[in-house]
Amino acid sequence: MAILVLTHPLPNDPFVSALKAAAPHVPVWTEDDLPDPNAVEVIVAWRMRAGFLPRFPNLRVLCCPFAGVDKLLGLPDLPAHVPITRIVDPMQAVEIAQYVVANALHHTRDLDRYAEQQTAAHWARHPVRKPAQCRVGILGLGEVGQAVARAFLPLGYPVAGWSRSGRDVPGVTSHRGASALPQLLAQSDILVCTLPLTPETRGLLNRDMLAQLPPGAFLINVGRGEHLVEADLKALLDSGALSGAALDVFEREPPQADNWVWHHPKVVATPHIAAQASYELVATQCLDALQRARDGLDQPFAIDPARGY
Repeated sequence: MAILVLTHPLPNDPFVSALKAAAPHVPVWTEDDLPDPNAVEVIVAWRMRAGFLPRFPNLRVLCCPFAGVDKLLGLPDLPAHVPITRIVDPMQAVEIAQYVVANALHHTRDLDRYAEQQTAAHWARHPVRKPAQCRVGILGLGEVGQAVARAFLPLGYPVAGWSRSGRDVPGVTSHRGASALPQLLAQSDILVCTLPLTPETRGLLNRDMLAQLPPGAFLINVGRGEHLVEADLKALLDSGALSGAALDVFEREPPQADNWVWHHPKVVATPHIAAQASYELVATQCLDALQRARDGLDQPFAIDPARGY
């Protein structure tokens, strides 16, 4: 009785090696070497095909090796009695904040423009944008959103945040509820999405919403790929309504080779690397989930399926 690792499109081997190193006595398998589906107590996966889970009648826990579990929640045959756990990394919020600030500064300090000048051996200086032209709006003020907000404050950029229930962060203007969203959008030169994926937030970053941003605004999405209607973003970039975007998450991961995000001159596209839990941390938390399941204990990192996170 042990663990099955299904981390495609990421390779299984690093996760398998970390699990075996942390607990040599626990069998760890992949789909290619699975001896008996009845022996599986834990599956480590972030997505899988419908019809696969019913093969495992003794499954106790479904462990997502990332923070986001939305791709598992969409399974039509998800057993109601099997908890889904996510990885909780104390450094995740910090790493995402680093990614967001790096991309925001790359944009506001015109580093692409200077890179082009360097290529042309052209020496020219340009005025630095004033903080009033670099207003930051953050969608979602959970742990990640708050870390992003705090990271911007020492830079002198005005920071505002929006959440459904409303959260107060020192130094950050807070907007609460759907009725307050247009006000945040109208005052965001840099819009950062850190929201979880729920039925209410799916497709939220669409043409109508993004068109409410100031002309030339910049989008950074570190939430979920399904928040963004990619075709709508392309239309706004091509028209000049938006000046650029940094995308670390996509509706399909990886995007197909002919997806426009790979080569659009106004897009920074990265392979879901804003924050990366170590394989060792994934192994530790998955093994803890296994032991807790065997002991009949609560799972501290289990998500609430009704909320989606």
